[in-house]
Amino acid sequence: MNQIMNREQVLIDIVEKLDIPRSYYEKAKDRAQSLEDWLLRPASTVKDLNPQVYPQGSFRYGTVIRPIHEDGYYDLDLVVTFDLSKSTTTQKEVKRLLGVEVKSYALAKQFNDSPDEKNRCWRLNYADEVNFHMDILPAVPADELQLLERIELSVPADLAIHEIAITDLRHPYYESICSDWFSSNPRGFAKWFEHRARKYATHRIQRLIESRAYASVEEIPPYELKTDLQRIIQIMKRHRDIYFAEDATYAPISMIITTLGTKAYSPMGSLLQDLVNVVKLMPTFIKDDDPRIENPVNPKEDFADRWKSDENYEISFYDWHNQLLSDVHLIATSYDTELIQESIDSGFHLNVDVRTFTPATHFSMPKVVTSTSPLVIPSGPKPWGL
Repeated sequence: MNQIMNREQVLIDIVEKLDIPRSYYEKAKDRAQSLEDWLLRPASTVKDLNPQVYPQGSFRYGTVIRPIHEDGYYDLDLVVTFDLSKSTTTQKEVKRLLGVEVKSYALAKQFNDSPDEKNRCWRLNYADEVNFHMDILPAVPADELQLLERIELSVPADLAIHEIAITDLRHPYYESICSDWFSSNPRGFAKWFEHRARKYATHRIQRLIESRAYASVEEIPPYELKTDLQRIIQIMKRHRDIYFAEDATYAPISMIITTLGTKAYSPMGSLLQDLVNVVKLMPTFIKDDDPRIENPVNPKEDFADRWKSDENYEISFYDWHNQLLSDVHLIATSYDTELIQESIDSGFHLNVDVRTFTPATHFSMPKVVTSTSPLVIPSGPKPWGL
């Protein structure tokens, strides 16, 4: 048992060095609220459109990790929804409406740089004690036909109702009224993830309620849960960042890591055992046919859609996954502290001291959960660019 606990402590040390202070989450929340307050102010040109601002991505899931470099930026992804209909307005107009207010917000708040227009969003760069890239995505509600379609595809209604239609400069009918906007459901995905996280956070939730930090379960934000699922995703994201530090062109996107990690998660009793199982089982949730990596709240969306246009995305995923599996296996089973230290140094670039690790004489590999899902074994790596 001591050996498992010592190895466990190595992983906990890694997570503690990756995690961000609670104050960073609070600052992100304050900045989102500041933007919403601006959009609702009396002089706002969009106040009558009932603008609502909410976070998406890692700040919503509680899986943010520190940048590799101390002066790096954190990505704060926000959604702004307007009470408009696809049948009466264009993507271009929705994007313009938000842009007018984001530009005036940047002037009023004395940002150093003007907002940048991206394909789908507006980007604001905060540069103070915590640097943020704030990507602000304009959206309108999905129509009833889309919602019914999702429900027919077995998406729970309480998740499907959060689907939105988003703007994209690359859409062929960006400047015209049309019904087939690109869709997204960041709030539905977040609720799907949070359901999995909260399911295994009973004791943590109970302690937070008993300490009167929060009055109800519903008030507890995901970043307070500190579940092994969240920690595992943080560990995998950091390993990804280091592996692709010199060239992130083909790095797996965080949505792929989060989706596969969540589907593979089946608690075994320790962070170490859970990490080993998740990493081993991740590929079993990649399908042979489209969608390869299905969005759980929109089965028609493929998070691995780029794999079809450029095989290097898939090759790079499996190259990285093999290295991650090797490093995790070594941490879990090796009796050589120097090898463990080298693996952590090369795989995570963190100052984690494993000198307290005691070699084991009788230690077996953590039990691996089996899965009935097919294991995808891609063909061997091919020359880049072919």
